Amino acid sequence: MVKRTFFCIIAIGLLLAGCVKIPDRHSTVGKYNELGDINTECLWNDSILPANAPAAPQQIDELNSRSFRVLNWNSYKGSKKGWQEDFERLTSQSDLVVLQEGYLTGDLQELLNKKQYSWDIAKAFTYHDIDTGVLTASRVKPDFLCSFRVPEPLSGIPKTVLITRYPLSGTDESLLVANIHMVNFSLDLSAYRAQLEKTVEVVSQHRGPLIIAGDFNSWNTERLRILTDIMQELGARAVTFETDHRVRFMGQLVDHIFYRKLVPLEALTEKVTTSDHNPMLVTFRLADDV
Repeated sequence: MVKRTFFCIIAIGLLLAGCVKIPDRHSTVGKYNELGDINTECLWNDSILPANAPAAPQQIDELNSRSFRVLNWNSYKGSKKGWQEDFERLTSQSDLVVLQEGYLTGDLQELLNKKQYSWDIAKAFTYHDIDTGVLTASRVKPDFLCSFRVPEPLSGIPKTVLITRYPLSGTDESLLVANIHMVNFSLDLSAYRAQLEKTVEVVSQHRGPLIIAGDFNSWNTERLRILTDIMQELGARAVTFETDHRVRFMGQLVDHIFYRKLVPLEALTEKVTTSDHNPMLVTFRLADDV
């Protein structure tokens, strides 16, 4: 807890120094931006997640329902030496990239575009005038997108959630993906629970295949219990790893990938020195009974 208090003080100091700027209005930035006006802030209403969302312009691609690979990683803003090389390697065979602490530099945009990813970032704040937040990239364009942000209770610096949906090959089913960076610094559990519950308000409308991945900041047993209970209510299971290199804070795992109506074919973690979190790589297929 001492370490986390220290980082909270640093975050407040950066805000006061003007390095961190919080936009008055939440928004997303994407490669194409065609979906930027569709439920951009996950406003709750009966049609927030339509059964047949408008297809992205010139939508022709689908994720391969028999095998697609997901990278989940808190990238530490890509600020450590060698991060770009690790990112290029980790994404070489990844169909979906789910980043927390995405830092949308020109170099990152160039990397994503070179790999022909469609990408969107839910802006939490700007750091040195560069958009920062959760970022989701995919080999195909989403046909639905929404996002919201919640402030850290102590520092006021937001965390963001980005929800996207992708067509799957050979089926009428679509894959819903929630990229989430949970609040960290709080004196009680109310803000943590509220962020999860707002995410569930949206994703529970989707009855098909689901991935919820991110940095959940589940660094104590109470947070982990809330997270586990809510995922169980959704019918989502946690990916497990035979060799698990995920980092622990205060003895607890904080990075997770939850899934529903999918089958994990391969699940790997890797030790890196280019972030304070280690990446997770999972290959899924669509479950037979969907």
